[in-house]
Amino acid sequence: MRRGFSLIEMMFSLSIGLVVVSALYSLFNGQMRALVGQDLSAELHQNGRLAMDVLGRAARNAGLGTSGQTNGVFGYGGNSNQPLPAILHYNNTGPNGSDAVTFVSMNPSLVVHTWPDAPVTCDTTRLNFSTTLPRNAVRLAQYQPDDLIMCYDYASPSGFRSWLWRIRAVSAANGEVTVASNTGTTDFDNSCTPGSNLPMVMVCSRAEVATFYIDANSSDGVGPGSAAHPTLMMDLDLDAPSTNDVPVVEDIEDLQLAWCLDDDDPSTELSCSTGWRNTLATTNAANVVMARLTVVARSSRQDLRRRHPGQRPALEDNPAATAVDAYPRQVFATEVVVRNLRMQGML
Repeated sequence: MRRGFSLIEMMFSLSIGLVVVSALYSLFNGQMRALVGQDLSAELHQNGRLAMDVLGRAARNAGLGTSGQTNGVFGYGGNSNQPLPAILHYNNTGPNGSDAVTFVSMNPSLVVHTWPDAPVTCDTTRLNFSTTLPRNAVRLAQYQPDDLIMCYDYASPSGFRSWLWRIRAVSAANGEVTVASNTGTTDFDNSCTPGSNLPMVMVCSRAEVATFYIDANSSDGVGPGSAAHPTLMMDLDLDAPSTNDVPVVEDIEDLQLAWCLDDDDPSTELSCSTGWRNTLATTNAANVVMARLTVVARSSRQDLRRRHPGQRPALEDNPAATAVDAYPRQVFATEVVVRNLRMQGML
């Protein structure tokens, strides 16, 4: 006689099966949560390290060709009254109290020398270059309208000076660069008095000017940044924020810059442990030794396990956020010795 399973046996088997399935589900769910956590952590590290690489490289190049006294069209929002022309710092001007930073340098691979037929007045709209000098025409051909050109005078008895113009047109074959006149710009007029002449021979090159800022506004039509995905942006033509700015790294929530100053006391060793400042005055700009750049990287999505504090941390002079969420965050920082700026300023 054939016999089937009894009700008790079936219930016992189902109970064992439910226990096994529950255990497997818990294991699978734990593994998935751990995988999500690792993915968020890798995302944070990738974004933070990329932001530090881009910002650190721009900071190390800053100052080449500027002499610390660059004059003319300049700066984030056209502001030319900054204490340190090679690195312009706009403290607490961005969303959530973030900073904006402009780095200025000269492209060393496109250097050309002016060769005027006659003295050039300060209000000039044309810079002339010799077409007989090796590679001058080739290098000038790489300059484009709306680029910036930087020139410095290394033989002035009054000290090393440099100027910045916006390019309007380029005729590489004729060795001519048409520029917008700097007359009327206060700092330029102070360095090149109206009615006087520029130096007869100057070293010039295309200026590399990059402004970095945080975009967290989804309704301004500038970049992909939003409150949910704040983005580190880069502007290359001094009109930030604008539609042609370049998104660099997503999910960068804060950008801060601080300065370390030399106290000019030869009897004491330089230490930045207590000497970092969040703002810089014109009177102490010459004492800058290092710049510290710090960013807060935030994950692209929330951690549902809420293992993280869920709050934007205090950074430099920017206090911590009051709102609490479940986004993992990590702080990244780099300290850069401004060698180019100090070296050029001492010439």
